[in-house]
Formats: sequence, structure tokens, C-alpha cells
Amino acid sequence: MDKLKPIIDHHFWIILGLVLILPLIGWWPAVGQFNAEREKKIADIEGAFQKVPKTPQPNESWSEGVNKIAEVVEEKNQQEKYELWRRQEKMMTWPNRINRDLRPTSYFGDIPSKARVIYRNGYNIDVTSVWKQIDPFDPMTGKGTVIFPESLVPKEVFGDLPPTTVEIWEAQEDLWLLESLFKSIRRANSDASIVTDSLVRSITTIMLVGGPGEYPDAEPSGDTGSGMDDEYAMEDMYSEMGPDGNPLNSNQTMNLSASSVSFDPAEEFGDEQGRYIDFKEGTVFKKRGFYLEAIIEHQRLPELLVQLSNGDWPVTISRVQIAQAGASSTLLGGNNYEDSPTAAGNPFAASPMSGGEEYNYADGGTTGATGLTGGTPENMLLAKAATTGPSLAKVAICGIIHIYNPVEPVETKTETTTAPVETPEVTPEESVGTPEPTTTEPADDLMPADEVTGEQADDLEIPETPDSPELPETTADDTAPAKPATDVEELEPLPLD
Repeated sequence: MDKLKPIIDHHFWIILGLVLILPLIGWWPAVGQFNAEREKKIADIEGAFQKVPKTPQPNESWSEGVNKIAEVVEEKNQQEKYELWRRQEKMMTWPNRINRDLRPTSYFGDIPSKARVIYRNGYNIDVTSVWKQIDPFDPMTGKGTVIFPESLVPKEVFGDLPPTTVEIWEAQEDLWLLESLFKSIRRANSDASIVTDSLVRSITTIMLVGGPGEYPDAEPSGDTGSGMDDEYAMEDMYSEMGPDGNPLNSNQTMNLSASSVSFDPAEEFGDEQGRYIDFKEGTVFKKRGFYLEAIIEHQRLPELLVQLSNGDWPVTISRVQIAQAGASSTLLGGNNYEDSPTAAGNPFAASPMSGGEEYNYADGGTTGATGLTGGTPENMLLAKAATTGPSLAKVAICGIIHIYNPVEPVETKTETTTAPVETPEVTPEESVGTPEPTTTEPADDLMPADEVTGEQADDLEIPETPDSPELPETTADDTAPAKPATDVEELEPLPLD
């Protein structure tokens, strides 16, 4: 105990020394192990970076992911094209006088000769029906919101022989496009009850035009037109000024007054070689041009352009020219440009006045809407007031109507793969329910809904007595299955009693 007494006396300092030394002893190996782990992790990370290829070639997993995304996007793209075509296909309606079995089954498909003759005989009726879509002004009743005589509607002229399938398709397609334009103009005038309140007061010219393209028999054209691709088209359209200060176009084919807005659509679309503009085989859509001259409320021109762009058929506005409407306007018949040599060769100028023969106003005036004849003096004065005024302007608009080509649906591939899958699932079942798909599927396609439901009701009654061999022979009778069914209901309660 005497030997341990010094240790006991100084145990505090001994323990304090151990407490200071032991952490250092434990910390040193721990730091060494941590450094070793850190160096290992750094080496692993550097090794992983070394494995990454330094060439621009992506790795296989990245390529597979990108290809899957591309397939999904392409499928959605095809689906959208099909939906656009389906939406347009619903607007391709044929006259009711042509029986359904005589109508074409595909776009630009063959049309029987009988249907072609029927179509030609009633073509003028169809033109009148389309013309009424614009709500034309009637000089006899004073009703209507736009002055637009039926004689200005562009239409096909058929010969004595029955028209060909292509001629029928082109004529009908033009009626569809004109109907879309007329409906757009009518929507622009939807807030007007009389012609003096309309946005579009009068239409003097409307036509559908074509342009250049890869046509098999078309000759190359030196003038491809400025189109919308040339950003300087509007500036380079006129190359010099005439002696009266009016601009001349590059072809020097017209020299109209400052109040004229007429221009040649070939300046925008190119020389007309065929029916469509920039035609190419295998494209998503075809382009058909239109040209329109009208008298409108000049402050509401954007509304008209919006309505035209939002037509049933997709429309792109290519060019707009506007000028103040006045008594000297060709659209109002004030000046006779046919008597002027500078107006020669301008097929797009409106028909001028000729001694007031085109108009039948009570006061014998020579100002009004082109082609309007007959009517009461009050209504003719109403038409005159609708086409003159400080708030009116003459406008010439040309644009492109897009016509989508047929697109096959994406579901066709899935339908062909799923069709054979349904048959093996049903055939192994040796039951009465197996003949139901074979008997009801063709009935859905060939019979009305009420007859199909009647047959399904008969099929549902057959499995109730599968042991009876006489029931399949009497399924044609409506009352035959009912009698065994009542017998069974009467016999079933007997054993229970």
C-alpha cells in the first residue's frame, strides 16, 4: 500500500495525462484510414471519367432513348396529319341528288358516268346554293348584307359530252373552297342586319387561281412570282413611275389611277401553269390561290383578314392592297379604263360603266355596285349608299388555301395485329357463346341498329336452354324461343314444392 500511495495521491494527473494521450492515439489511425478511403474514391471517379468516350459518338443507351423519342414524335406527327385530313374530309360533301353508291369512295377517286351526268345537270343549282352562303343583297327585297351578283361567282363550264372524273372533282373542290371563303365573309358581316352596316359592302371580283409547279406537261416559266419568300417583294414590285406619278409594275401591263388597288395574282404566285401553286407530288398539302376585290369599312380590315384566315380550310394571306373608295374608282364604275390605252392587258380591273346600262337607279346615276340590276328605286339607292362614303375603302386581297392530301391512319397497323389475337382466345372455349362473335360482327356492319339489337336478344335467349337441340332451328322465329322459356319457368318451381 505504501508503494501505491504516491499513485493514489497523484491519480488525477495520471488520468489527465492518459485522457490527453489516448485521443491522439485513436485519431491518428482514423485519419490514416479516412485518407486511404478518400484516395480510393478519387481514383474510382477518375477511372469513371476515363471510361467516358471522348469522341462525338453517343453511347448506345443514349441512342436508344433518342430513337424511342423520335418514334413517338413521328407517330404523333402522323396522327396529327391524319386528324387534319379527317377534319377536311368531313367538309367534302357531295350533292344529295347523287346516290351514296354513286359517290366516289376516295379523294379524286373514280366517279361513274351516271353520277357525272347527274352532277353536270344540277351544277348550276349547286353554284346558286354556294352563292347564297355569303348572304347576297337582293335589290327586290333589300335583304342581304353584301352586294355580290351571282354572275360574279366563278364556275366551271361543261361541254355537251359528260365531264370526266377529274373535271368533276376540280369543279366540286372549287365549290368547297368558295363556300369556305363565302362563309368567312358572312361571319365578318354577322353583326349587320342591312347592307349599309356591313364590314364587306360589295364584292366586285373573286377568283381561284393556280401557279407553277412540277406538272408533267407544264412548260418552264421564266417568271416564278415574288411569293412570300422574297422579303423585298413589295418594294421591288414596281420598277419605275409613270408620267402621272403612278407606279408601273415590272411587266408594265397596267397603269391605273391612284385609287385603284387591282394587281395581277401572278406577281405573288407566279405564272399559272397548273391548278395548284408550287405543286409537288408526295407533299402534305396542295395550295390553291384566291384573289378578291371588295369595298369594305377601312377601319375593320383586320377583322376581315382574321375571318378569312380562320376559314374552314386553312388560309394564308399573301398580299393586301387598300385605297380610298371614291367616285373615280374602277370598283365603283366611275372611270372607263377600257377606253384608256394604259389599261390594256389588265384582266383584273373591275368592269367599268357603260352609259349606266349595268345599273338601274331611279335617278339615272352611274355610281353603284358592279353587276347589280333591277330592284326597287329605294333598294337601289340603298345599294348606292352602301358603296359610297368617307369610311369606305377598296381592297384587293390574295391568299393561299391549303388542301391536305389523304393520310392513312396510324391505327391500321395495330388493328391488323390485334385482329388475329381475338380469334384464338375464343376458339378454345367449347361453349354456346362461341358462335356469338361470328354472327353479330357482320350484322353490325350490314344492318341497322334496331335490327342488330333484335338479333342479339335472340342470341342471348339461346344459352338459357343449351341442352335443347331444337332451339337453334327455331331462332328465325320471334315467338319460338319464348315458348320454351315459359315452359322452363313453369317447370322449375315444381321440384322445389
